[in-house]
Amino acid sequence: MIKQNKFQILTDDAASRYKFNFCKLCSFYKCELVEEYMLFKKNNPDIDFLSYDQNDLANSCPMKKFVQIECGRKRVADGIGDAFRINTGYNSEIETNTDKWEPNQPVFISAQTGQGKNYFVENTLLPYIRELNRKKRTDQKILIISNRIALRLQTESRIKNINDQDSEENTIYSYREFADVISYQSILNRVDDLKKKQERQTSRYIFVICDEAHFFTSDAMFNPDTDKILSKIVHIFRDAIRIYMSATPYECIDYIKEYESKDSAQPQQGVFYHFKRDYSYLDVRYYSSNKELTDIIINSGDERWLIFIDNKDECKRFKGRLEAVNKRSSEESKASSSSLKGKVFTVKAESKNNDKYQKMILNESFDSETKVLIATSVIDNGINFRGINNIVLSDISKVKCLQMVGRGRVDNNDDKITLYIKRFNEKYMENRIADLMNLQDAYHSYDLAYDRNFEDKKYNYEADFLNKYYNNKVKDWKTAKHLFTRDKKTPTRVYPNLIARSLVEKVVSKYGAILEEMRRTNEGLKVSGQRYLEYQLSWFGKKYDEGNDITLTDKNTAEKEFIVFLESYANDKFHINKEERESFKNKFTRLYNVAFRYKDPNNRIYDKDKINKLLKEQNVGYKVEAGREKEPPRPTYWVVVKFDWKSEKSEAE
Repeated sequence: MIKQNKFQILTDDAASRYKFNFCKLCSFYKCELVEEYMLFKKNNPDIDFLSYDQNDLANSCPMKKFVQIECGRKRVADGIGDAFRINTGYNSEIETNTDKWEPNQPVFISAQTGQGKNYFVENTLLPYIRELNRKKRTDQKILIISNRIALRLQTESRIKNINDQDSEENTIYSYREFADVISYQSILNRVDDLKKKQERQTSRYIFVICDEAHFFTSDAMFNPDTDKILSKIVHIFRDAIRIYMSATPYECIDYIKEYESKDSAQPQQGVFYHFKRDYSYLDVRYYSSNKELTDIIINSGDERWLIFIDNKDECKRFKGRLEAVNKRSSEESKASSSSLKGKVFTVKAESKNNDKYQKMILNESFDSETKVLIATSVIDNGINFRGINNIVLSDISKVKCLQMVGRGRVDNNDDKITLYIKRFNEKYMENRIADLMNLQDAYHSYDLAYDRNFEDKKYNYEADFLNKYYNNKVKDWKTAKHLFTRDKKTPTRVYPNLIARSLVEKVVSKYGAILEEMRRTNEGLKVSGQRYLEYQLSWFGKKYDEGNDITLTDKNTAEKEFIVFLESYANDKFHINKEERESFKNKFTRLYNVAFRYKDPNNRIYDKDKINKLLKEQNVGYKVEAGREKEPPRPTYWVVVKFDWKSEKSEAE
């Protein structure tokens, strides 16, 4: 068993540099949790909270529950050393009271995507299993549990392709001989088989790898079985070394530790290998809507784009926008258009059976025809793509954003990826909170249906619950499908995912804090949601730079175009007659809406009174006035004049 590290002894001066008291005895300072906070605090000195997540760092460091191994920027195999080289007795049981990994001590590997987690499994553990089997005359294996089917295909392919290496010794590491790869989703259907496998002492799974272990929390909101899957893994493989690997372990780690402790007669501190993250290869830009990226993507030459949009309908719309050719263009213009027709590929859950997608997964790169891959979160876990130049994120979750960034791999220090992070506004947060409150309502209805502790036992709340969530609207049925599951022992009952239920309460609190902060600080900002964007940037060790803000660049350009439009009329003192007013109003409406991100609730074209009201609100130094020509028949006209809205005087006055 890996023993607790010795804490460092600090001088008073060294201790004073620690932001939190619970960091003072930690040999790790600084970990990314503290570094992110300190960067965010440095850029926003007026903040008075540790994090938008009120539970994060509130009750000391979550890592205190583990034996921590500081690995810095090493590769995973180097950081672990030979701790995996377990000892087995004559009956093939793993020996305890050693200085190696043991079944009672779960292993956590927290390493950034691309730092060698899978390489360690495939090129260190697999050869070791062969060595151990030959030495002990056993036939034991590694079980690799992966999230998506696509990830499983990549893992299987990598293991099989070890045979292609030059070394003759490597040809024996076949997939079927030393490792099995299955999905998390298949665990519950294979419980009996896996139990029988573990009963065979000399041919059981001796290492169980939970790859992308954040699955238990990241998928919990739409997979009602993640808590049961975690419970079964811990229980079935309690005599094996259980290894949980993730680039983003902080959300899932407490739940894993809880389930590990519940199933162990002698729960031990897990061993936590802590590898430092490095996002220096990222150049970061910020945007507020997909429309802002359209021209950038279309005109980016041969660059490859990986775009995450967690909404199937929006994926389809954005694909159409990128592939569209301006219908008003001439035939010559259409022929030379930079439209991406045929070069945009969208990935949904159904794409797992698409041959083109499967080839890209196995090759870990786009095919020659694809320039842009637009995906929902179906590929935000574990899939690798090389040769990516740009990644676009449009999710508020830290875990999902870090995972999405990890999908683009870099092979050397000179490689760069441009990352586009979406800025969120109050309306978005309000909608997300409303969705989560619907989930809370579903759990409340469930409690009324099945909690027999309340007084009114005569009323049939179970019938109400089943009628609403299983016999009513499609939306309610879909909600129930993701939140509640059935058990074979009691098929007439449904059960909630306990991990998901816990997460809902945490996320509602967190999103509420984000919304409250937005409402408090958005006033006076050019763009809503600025502070949370800076919080997101701290995840990657980045500081906000207005020069990288596409929204403000577009906004400033649009404002300048709008002012030039008004100025051209004011300088020439041009009389806008009745025939020309419609053209003027249309252009004013379009340019104003773009410049000030304004959406009229009635979707109308602005008339003179509305135009002046809007100009006054934005303090734009122009006004539209009416006049009458001196010559008969003295028609009326409009004229744009320079105007000071504070003094209510035109320049002429």
